[in-house]
Amino acid sequence: MSAAARVGGAVKRAARGVVGALSPKLLRRIQLSRARGRYLREPTEGPRRLLLEPTTGCNHRCEMCWDHSPRLRKQTPTWHMPFERLRALLEEMAGMGTEQVWLAGRGEPFVHPQAGDILQLIGSLGMRSIITTNAGRLTEELAERLPGWGVQQLSVSIDSGNPQTYAAVHHARPEDRARILELIRRLSTRKDRPRLLVSMVLSKLNCAELLDLVRDAIEAGADGIVVGGMRPVSFDSTGLALSDEDWARVREDLAKAEEMVGEAGLELRTDNIRPAEMPRADAWPYQHMACFIGHVFTVIDVHGNVDGCCTCQNKLGNLEEASFREIWRSRPYRLYRRVLRDMPSTGLTPPRCECRYGCGHVPENAALQRELGFEFAARPGESEFATRLDVARAICRHLDAVLPPGEEEFAFADLHEESARSVTSRLRRVGVMAGIGSMDGESLFEPQRMLARVEFEWVVRRTLVSGGMDRERAERVVAESRAGEGDAGEPLTRLDMEAWLGRVRDALPRDSGR
Repeated sequence: MSAAARVGGAVKRAARGVVGALSPKLLRRIQLSRARGRYLREPTEGPRRLLLEPTTGCNHRCEMCWDHSPRLRKQTPTWHMPFERLRALLEEMAGMGTEQVWLAGRGEPFVHPQAGDILQLIGSLGMRSIITTNAGRLTEELAERLPGWGVQQLSVSIDSGNPQTYAAVHHARPEDRARILELIRRLSTRKDRPRLLVSMVLSKLNCAELLDLVRDAIEAGADGIVVGGMRPVSFDSTGLALSDEDWARVREDLAKAEEMVGEAGLELRTDNIRPAEMPRADAWPYQHMACFIGHVFTVIDVHGNVDGCCTCQNKLGNLEEASFREIWRSRPYRLYRRVLRDMPSTGLTPPRCECRYGCGHVPENAALQRELGFEFAARPGESEFATRLDVARAICRHLDAVLPPGEEEFAFADLHEESARSVTSRLRRVGVMAGIGSMDGESLFEPQRMLARVEFEWVVRRTLVSGGMDRERAERVVAESRAGEGDAGEPLTRLDMEAWLGRVRDALPRDSGR
């Protein structure tokens, strides 16, 4: 730090001391105003927390896993982020003020061949680490070294109440369950221990064993238990989804678990439990609360892709093309923060955001809102942005000539709410469903979900090709008819969408309806 900076800092501290002595309330208002401004403007520093995916490889094949389940037709291949790239990234982020690195993602962190070196590097840079792990590769030697490397929290997935279910869910050795609980017990006796959590993802295979896992975690000396529910998966989940009877039992067991952990002085986290049905609009947490995760958090995967959040899969840049500092200050990231901040007034989330299925950042955002006194009132009326339902209606109205025939009783030109499921079916048949909905299909009609320009362009192109148009011709029609200005990831307005589709429709007769 330069001499001028040191002098300036001393002057500011002295001024704060004088103001505080004369009027503590005035000092508090000044501090509150500055803190509010930090979240309403672009951040001057980097994110406080980083979720880093060092590897996609995993030593387990958990039944409910999106990437490694044996039910998948094709499992996620194994990639490791090179250690030199990791070093450069972590050094850059430490210099930007990042305080915490969360090792998680599509793989098991300890599968990375240099997992210990990564943890040691994080600690040497003055940052703390959090690890989400199945602990199958966590040896006694590694466990003993975790506190010295600055590991702040260890979250271990066990997902069972006995060794047999553990083997069935994880496709791992049944005796590993007892070994892992013993490692937790040994760590719990250390004064410098990390925070120890045991987690379970509920499914038909293990939902009857929740209380058994809670008892084992308490006996092992864990600090908390995390219970979650399955999100929609891209494979046949028959035998995994909970029935109404299962949910009834889970609710009863959770009440008992609350008593057990309360008596033991533990924490029970159930933020990510949600039934399989679609969430209700009135249950959406961001009706009256903004999300500031774009100011304090970021996600980087094994290939260097930068996402804003683990719930919103929005690629904001890649480390092969720019430094993290450049990506953090880029226009797409600024737009992303603005959309998150404006959610209460627009009712819209960023593209590919699934926060209505459950958001782990709700407690942090709620705490910030309370601390800073933010008030966000939902604005009545429709938003200017095009939602997925708007897009479905407009495609059927403008491009009926290129869509294969649907049910005769359905009038595509006059779409009503009760016809929504027929639209879903028709768009799925022409192959554009993936562009305007999530994998379960029904979320096409969540009103908060808007379309980015690049997504909408893909939907139109795919619709034209499905209707028989030559791919090169479809590319040209889309490019020539493009309406409005903006980045590829920017939300599309309804006005731009209608103009765009109108021009596409006008171009069709010149090509004999195709």
